[in-house]
Amino acid sequence: MIYFISMLRPNTHLYDVALDIHSIEEPTLDLALPAWTPGSYLIRDYARHVQSFVATDEHGIPLPWRKIDKTTWRIENGTARRIRVTYQVYAFELSVRTSHLDNTHGYFNPSNIFMYRCGHAHEPCLVHVQIPPGWRITTGLAPASEQNDGWVTFHAHDYDELADSPFECGTHRVLTFEVDGIPHDIALWGHGNEDEQRILTDICTIVKTTRAMFGRLPYSRYVFIVHLVDGGYGGLEHRNSVSCIVDRWGFRPARSYEKFLALIAHEFFHVWNAKRIRPVPLGPFDYTRENYTRQLWVIEGITSYYDQLILLRAGLISRERYLEMIADDIKLLQSQPGRTLQSLEESSFDAWIKFYRPDENGPNSSVSYYLKGSLVALLLDLEIRRRTGGARSLDDVMRYLYAEYADDHVHDLYSGNRVKRPGFDDNDGFCRAVETVAGAEDGAYRAFLAHAVSGTGELDYARAFETVGLHLVWGHALEKENDHPPAWHGLRLKTEHGRLKVSVVLAGGPGEAAGIYAGDELIALDGVRIDEERLKARIAERRPGQTVVFSLFRRDDLLHIPLQLAEAPPDTLTIAPVEAPTDEQTRQLEAWLKVIAS
Repeated sequence: MIYFISMLRPNTHLYDVALDIHSIEEPTLDLALPAWTPGSYLIRDYARHVQSFVATDEHGIPLPWRKIDKTTWRIENGTARRIRVTYQVYAFELSVRTSHLDNTHGYFNPSNIFMYRCGHAHEPCLVHVQIPPGWRITTGLAPASEQNDGWVTFHAHDYDELADSPFECGTHRVLTFEVDGIPHDIALWGHGNEDEQRILTDICTIVKTTRAMFGRLPYSRYVFIVHLVDGGYGGLEHRNSVSCIVDRWGFRPARSYEKFLALIAHEFFHVWNAKRIRPVPLGPFDYTRENYTRQLWVIEGITSYYDQLILLRAGLISRERYLEMIADDIKLLQSQPGRTLQSLEESSFDAWIKFYRPDENGPNSSVSYYLKGSLVALLLDLEIRRRTGGARSLDDVMRYLYAEYADDHVHDLYSGNRVKRPGFDDNDGFCRAVETVAGAEDGAYRAFLAHAVSGTGELDYARAFETVGLHLVWGHALEKENDHPPAWHGLRLKTEHGRLKVSVVLAGGPGEAAGIYAGDELIALDGVRIDEERLKARIAERRPGQTVVFSLFRRDDLLHIPLQLAEAPPDTLTIAPVEAPTDEQTRQLEAWLKVIAS
């Protein structure tokens, strides 16, 4: 398949796309546009942005066509053996998974721009790109040897590789470094309070630290695409590139910059875990429908565990800060009632209808496979270290999975050799890998995963941290200010346009018992006007068991609802050393939290 894409009229937000298809043997052919982007598990129906679809034969004579479903165009080509298809794609949604075109840049994900020929997605692709004068192109795709006048050409081995290779076109800055002689580009679009040299140095350190874990870099070139915008945050992994969107003012202070580095570490870890280590359902993809797996907690949760650990190993955060980050994650999980209703397997499977489509009941009914998955990975790592006396760790499991299941055809990008291997079994492939690496004599790891991944019981933090001589210390932020336990209303709030609204009513809490609803606008407490800060201060003065009256609007009706306050759950957590750690605990702690950056 030969693709052409032009963006010479960026103010229209329309990409002009053409496809040349040769050697057609059938009287009809089908073209389809993916309904979702791999790595982002939600049906987005990108075909809705396609317009002005035209098909012609080699003589320029129009061919009849019709849509046979929401993503597929059927062309009646008859005896024509070569055809051209042209269409436009409207692109004005700036995110890592979509495409965007304006007078400053053209960013596009081929998965929502380029159609594929049904039944022929395995065939090689050429992509010719035309950009406005003064623009440049950054992508992970290999440049082709041929260059057509006015067009820059790139090569992909098949549609999967093409779909997995975003393009950044524009006047962006490019920072470059090498690791093991392999070039890495950082494309920065937008401006804020970034320090280019610091970004370059720290990303290079993250790459080196992650490479040290796996032994080598499995690509011949890598690209970081970073969009700097107001208030944005997110990333999407690709096989030899990544797209990130971050707050333009998020590079200072230190805590904000850590968030950026954690995003980079997370997405870069996906080079191995997701793009090369994967369960069977996640590749080759069916781009027309949901691709279900119960192992997203492995792909995203384990990666979330390592994104913080990599920063520690790289020397980019302190040991104390790392333990604070873990404590924050534990606090967040323990504040979610849904952790006792939905298992990690269920969360993974239902990502298409829950995680990517959150609502006000989400915290009560579901659990994040990122958040809980990262904590299960942490506990599993410590369990392996404990049971093997420090001889093995989760690092060894990930290296085993990479050696056993990776399909590293990109490593042979220029030779043309392709080796595709199936991923690990979606049911117990990960468990078998753990047992292979760390032993399976007593079924302990199978029991651990059955409880932590298939079940909904509480995680045993105390047992895990005992291995490394640490323990959890829970408390209340207001304990030192008051002579009584803090009170709690069981509501999560947000301020919108100056109005204080209920965003979540936590299951089993006082707000639910009182009959307060998500969406209610709170205006007064005990007859006195409140905003978010005033409410926090008034509740801090109350005691558990006391009754307060909320005045609120619900669908424009004024209501006065009494609510009996309960004792607040703990809201502070410190991970602290035990009083007298043993030599073994100290040895295990040092092995777990060692800095390995060169």
